Amino acid sequence: MDKNRDVITEAARRLLAVSAIFLLGNASALECSPKITPNQISAANAYLEQNAPKDAFALMYPLSQEGRGGATNYLSRLYETGVGLQKSPFMVRHLNWMGALENDADSMFRASLDFYQKGHRKDGEHWAVRAKDCGHPEALIFLIKTYINDGRSDEARILLEQAIDKSLVEAKFILAEQYDKGGLGLPQDKNTAFNWYYLAAKDGHASAMASIAYYFARGIHCVQDDVAAIEWYHRAAKAGHVESITAYAWMLENGKGAQKNVEDATYYYKKASRRGDKNAQAFLSELLKNNNRAASAFKAQHKDKS
Repeated sequence: MDKNRDVITEAARRLLAVSAIFLLGNASALECSPKITPNQISAANAYLEQNAPKDAFALMYPLSQEGRGGATNYLSRLYETGVGLQKSPFMVRHLNWMGALENDADSMFRASLDFYQKGHRKDGEHWAVRAKDCGHPEALIFLIKTYINDGRSDEARILLEQAIDKSLVEAKFILAEQYDKGGLGLPQDKNTAFNWYYLAAKDGHASAMASIAYYFARGIHCVQDDVAAIEWYHRAAKAGHVESITAYAWMLENGKGAQKNVEDATYYYKKASRRGDKNAQAFLSELLKNNNRAASAFKAQHKDKS
């Protein structure tokens, strides 16, 4: 495909500009790439659904040539998934760079992650900041977590305030965690932590649901309530939180907050075990041993009577 070859040639040309960015710096004001429209994305996706990836490519390629980084990012993902094109890590990486040089937020964030994975943290942070400045929410959250892990509390707190202002659900959970343990220079405040966990849980955050369940199970900032605990563990389990699947199974096995149900407990232990949860595997093993011992005792008892 000629256009495929053109993309490779263009990638090589623009990669020469990457070294200039790092050697000379990029002090110019950040002008974020013009976005591709929802209609353009829908049209390209429709071509893919119709098993016409060449038409999707043909739609996005001219937009990429116009400097619309979102189109370049779309092409990158085609090479990443291998939809209608041969998978190519080389093309994925270099199209990410093309999109990053066009100041496309998603491409800049993908380039940032590539740098971090290779151990180039300074360059990774540079591109994550640029992605954040172009309104990329994942880049904002990524930087907050990175700064927290690096002990850069003041910077993390400033970005966390920005994320809260944007009502990002992950930011609500992070803030709850910080109040829970007294991080980022905040006072340890279980009451405030619970409130932020609840706000995040209302927005569907599985780990926040699990935290609320734990609060109720332990009676932290609330009356100890097994019924509320198992309800929240069930919600978190349905949202895919693996530790909550195990906790829900344990409460069912032991009749905590609900009628004892060994059959359902076994089902959920197996579900969590398949996802690699060690506690679930240990609880399941013990449960099956107990069931086998009970079955053996029952058989022995009936054999003696016969």
